[in-house]
This record gives sequence, C-alpha cells and structure tokens, in this order.
Amino acid sequence: MKKEIVMMVGPTFVPEKVLKAMNRKSISHRSEEYCKIHGKVVEGLKRIFGTENEVLILTSSGTGAMEAAIQNCFSPGDQVVVPVIGTFSEQFAKMAESHQLKVVRVEFELGEAADVDRVMEYVTEETKGVFVIHNESSTGVTNDLESFGKALEAKNTLLITDSVSGAGGLKMKMDEWKIDVVLCGSQKALMVPAGLSFISLSQKAWKATKSSKLPKYYFDLNKAREFQKINQTPNTPAVYNVFAVEEALNMIFEEGLENVYKRHINNTNRIIEGVRKLGYDIFPKDDRYASKTLTAVYAPGKAKAIVKGLKEQGVIVNTGLSPIEEDVFRVGVMGYVFEEDVGGFIEALAKLS
Repeated sequence: MKKEIVMMVGPTFVPEKVLKAMNRKSISHRSEEYCKIHGKVVEGLKRIFGTENEVLILTSSGTGAMEAAIQNCFSPGDQVVVPVIGTFSEQFAKMAESHQLKVVRVEFELGEAADVDRVMEYVTEETKGVFVIHNESSTGVTNDLESFGKALEAKNTLLITDSVSGAGGLKMKMDEWKIDVVLCGSQKALMVPAGLSFISLSQKAWKATKSSKLPKYYFDLNKAREFQKINQTPNTPAVYNVFAVEEALNMIFEEGLENVYKRHINNTNRIIEGVRKLGYDIFPKDDRYASKTLTAVYAPGKAKAIVKGLKEQGVIVNTGLSPIEEDVFRVGVMGYVFEEDVGGFIEALAKLS
C-alpha cells in the first residue's frame, strides 16, 4: 500500500523531525534551557510575521489569539468593521459581538475577496478596528492586506488580521503593510501539532491596550509582554509544542522562507491546473485571490463523495464547511507538502472522475 498522503487544511501533517524534537525529557518553563528555546522561537516567528515587534506565545488555538486581540485592544461599545467572506470572518464578527462590541458587517458573496474600497465606505471616525481574515480557509480566498494597511494607515483605526492559515505559507509583512495585530496558530503552515497560537501588536495597538476596558486575565497581553522580557510566559505553556516550533522553524529557514513561499505557490498552481483538466474548477471567483496554502475545489453535489473516495485511496483532504459542504472540498498544501504529494492527489482524483 502506498504511503498516506495528508493534504489537510489543518491540523496539517507533522514532519518526523518535528515529532522527534518533542521526544525529549520534560523541562521547567522557568528554566534557563526553556528560556533559550523560547527566545529563539520568538526571533524566528518575527521573521515569519515580518515584524520588529514582539511575538507573544499563547497556549491556545488560533481562536484564543483572536479573542486576545479583542480583549486587549477594545472596550464595550467600540465600533468595528468586519468584511465577511466566509466562516472564519463571520466567527470573528460573532466573537466581537460576544464582547459587546458594535459590529458592522460588510457582506461579500462566498468566493469573493473583500474589496477594500467598499469596506472603507463603512469606516468612520468612530471605527476603532477593522478585522480582516488574511486567508479565508472556508472558501480558499486570500485578502489583500497591503491595500487595507494603506487605506487605514492615517486613521486612528486598528487593522486586525487573522493569519491562522496564512503565516508561514503566505508572505506576511506586518510592519511594511502597516498591520496592527497579526495572529496565527501552530497547526497550519508551521507544521506543528495544535496547541499554540502567536500574536504580535504594533505600537499603535499596544497604545490601544492601555485604554481597553474589557476583562482579561489569561490573555492579558501586557502581562505576557512583561514575561517576554525574560523569555517566559505568565502561565505554563505547552512546552513540548514549543520544542516542535523550534525544529519547524529550523526546517523552514533551512529551506529558505522565499523557497517555502514558492513551493506553496507551485503546488497550488499544479492542483488548480490538475483539477481543471479533470473537469472541476476552483471556488474563488477570481484566480488572483485564490489562496496559495489551500485550494477550495468546486465539485457541485460531489464533494463529500470525492473526499470519501480519496480517503479510500490513502489521500486525506477536507470537506467544505457549511453552507457549501456539498459542493466544495478543500486540499491543503500548507507546511510539509511537496510535488509528489500533489501528483498523488491528482492521480487519485482522476480515478474518481
């Protein structure tokens, strides 16, 4: 039997070297050994984020980092604008509402990217934040963060970006693109088991934390910032996951960050070309905004059967999410996915066509 090909949208395949890095004796998260590893991981994550700002390590899923961004930068009654293009942008909007923020949704048709000019029509002097998903994994669409950064640069409005399925696989230039908060998780392009999230704030965002009136304790980022000065976290982190991130970053930088980006692009382009040759299409309405870390394949009425048929051949991909789960399946190239994996996927899909 052929080796299993794992091309999930997340959690993604964890390389053997990363798993082996976790196979070591337990150490205290207050020890000198841990502090050295923590410091190295933070410096590596700064390269991934494209920032000179601190990157804080949180023991949570990416959703925890999303909540931390809200809790630390806003107050009840603050108005925020959320362009909704799929499941995870809607989740961000609901989370903000649960914290008593006034959410203005700008709705886009599924498969579309958020148009910056249309979103900016809803941004007023009262708008405290704009929440933009970098890479909407439910629809396979990437938003143009650089354009949002330019549009908001001169305004007293924070640009908050969820890059859970982006950072490490897509270019991220937090400082250059004028993004105020970037967050991501360990279980996507960083090819580490789920359990950690990472968040970075601009100086503009740190200033906003000083006036935030939302309650916070576990996700108090100012407290985390103080502990970061000694390469620690306020509470016990998922230490073994930190070991894993250290090794994963070693692998990424050994390959070369630009080479990693090119590999994701090339693999995605092969998938798009391959599925179209087989009579399918991709769900994004404009190829320019089609994600390069995953592909949402449009197969009306057949998606679930295809996912099942691929699994029977040892190729693991993801179904779509509501309301398009019957028509879309999702193929990830995040992290440890290579040309031969893509070839195996296309070959297996051809047998179902």
